[in-house]
Amino acid sequence: MTDVKSGDAGPRASSGQGARYLEIEAVLRREIETGVHALGARLPTEHELCARFDVSRFTVRQALSGLREQGLIEATPGVGTVVIASRRREGFVQTLSSIEELLQYPSETYRRQLKIDHIKASPELAMLLKSKVGAHWVRLKAMRLTRTSSAPISYLDIYVLPKFASVFDLPNPTGAPVVRQIEEHLDCRAAHAQIEIFVGHITAELAAPLMAQENDPALIIIRRYRGPDGAIFLVTYSVHPESRFSLNIEFERR
Repeated sequence: MTDVKSGDAGPRASSGQGARYLEIEAVLRREIETGVHALGARLPTEHELCARFDVSRFTVRQALSGLREQGLIEATPGVGTVVIASRRREGFVQTLSSIEELLQYPSETYRRQLKIDHIKASPELAMLLKSKVGAHWVRLKAMRLTRTSSAPISYLDIYVLPKFASVFDLPNPTGAPVVRQIEEHLDCRAAHAQIEIFVGHITAELAAPLMAQENDPALIIIRRYRGPDGAIFLVTYSVHPESRFSLNIEFERR
């Protein structure tokens, strides 16, 4: 079958050529599923696939794009297109009723403030805060604890823009997170939140205050909040020793 190259105008087209890339996508998917292209193997090059199916490079790229979206292949610079799964991934939608539910603290928690200082972002800190080097921030060092346990749940570094620094002076009998206090008292709505979660270790500096051992495993969570103008106004960096946290995440299968 000859590809109609004059139709190479739009992505994922629905023309006759569009049906052709879907045919190629289906053939390659079957070959991956049946082991013709094994896990970790490189697919033929675009040039080789063009020759095999007698189509343009654009059509081949559309077919490969579909396989990437299904989680079957991955393009690696200098290596080529590699098979990373033999079955297409199922789609899930992550649903949370609120940002805070990503980290489910035990009830009756509170924040103990340790130190507040005005700082300028160093090159390393600017990367964490996604801000300019030398930008002014106010940092709160704090611990989050429960009223029923002597061991802290986490250590916190909380960074806010100077115009929101008064949030640290507000009474907080319910232990509300800083973002909620800013929204309720300082008239700045969090329009977007980015949450990073990764595993790290307890540093020597934090071992004693966290009542943990240096190099113990820890869950580290970074939250960056942007206002309606798109600018980051709040960043929190929390360190949670193992076994002192739980994640409450719901998934809905589609």
